[in-house]
Amino acid sequence: MQFKLPLRSDKIRLRDREQFLTRLAVLMKEGYLLPTALSLLLPMHTPKLEETLNGITDILKGGGNAAEILKFLGFKDHVLFPVEIAEYHGRLAESIDSIAKSFARTEQVQKKLKNILIYPVSLLIFTSVLFLFFRTSYVPNLTEMMDSLQSGEEGSGVPAYLLSLPDFFIAIFALAALSVYIFRQLLKRQPIERQIEWLLAVPVIGSFMKLYWSHLLARELGTLLHSGISMQESLELLQRQNYHKIIQFMTRLSHEELMLGQTFSTSLEHFSFVSKDMPAFVQHGELTGYLGKELLLYSEVLMEQIEQQTQRILRIIQPSFFIMIAICIVGAYLAILMPMYNLVHTI
Repeated sequence: MQFKLPLRSDKIRLRDREQFLTRLAVLMKEGYLLPTALSLLLPMHTPKLEETLNGITDILKGGGNAAEILKFLGFKDHVLFPVEIAEYHGRLAESIDSIAKSFARTEQVQKKLKNILIYPVSLLIFTSVLFLFFRTSYVPNLTEMMDSLQSGEEGSGVPAYLLSLPDFFIAIFALAALSVYIFRQLLKRQPIERQIEWLLAVPVIGSFMKLYWSHLLARELGTLLHSGISMQESLELLQRQNYHKIIQFMTRLSHEELMLGQTFSTSLEHFSFVSKDMPAFVQHGELTGYLGKELLLYSEVLMEQIEQQTQRILRIIQPSFFIMIAICIVGAYLAILMPMYNLVHTI
């Protein structure tokens, strides 16, 4: 169900959300109920304690669940999705612990990306400002001096466009950011089938999304099956969740294939949006009778592949920025030395 959240819920912001989830999982594993665990943790993670507790109380009185409480606390859909599924298989503490570890990985990647970018981006902006000073102050004086020395003869002036290279690169980044924003806004307005097609058509992102969707499907479906829930009921539960529309779409198609007498592995072979080796992996689990456990293992394998791809991309980013800065510096040297060289030949 979807509960109407209290007013001003968008102002609830938790400090150290990774630690909050980790501590919440520990308390719940020790036997604390969710409301009790929250009342113990919230004083350490929000300055708006009274407002937060009142909001949580309203949600619980209205029949809300753990996913709606975490949504009220500012968590996004990728956290709410497994929490809502945990309401069905009853392993909420284990799910929150898994979410905390995944959240920690995401936070670590974001921090690493920030640390990688902060120096070269600052250097690129500083270079742009410095080159702007050259274009407005140094280049006009140099051009005037060269014109006077050439005694009216035609000669090439200072190629000031070379000093605009930092601005050119910054404009490319701004254009790329604007394109991504427009793409995301258009993507949200498309039906799920079109969203999948568009994402798979984007280079690099397409393969990454296949791994990510397969990881989510394997993790949540494996958890349900490992808890003793049947395949058909598990797919129905994943269809009823409201926080991940693409997983909802994927499980609906698989459920339709299941109703026609196909196995789950056979249905996956017809889909272009899952990892290529997933059908074979699922088929092995179906034959051994440990599909739930093997899906959980497979989800961990996919997460490792996602992390490896992410690390490769991060290793490329910083050298790319330094190459652009080097091009800017070489351009500045050429902008200053080329006119001087031409001037020497005219004397």
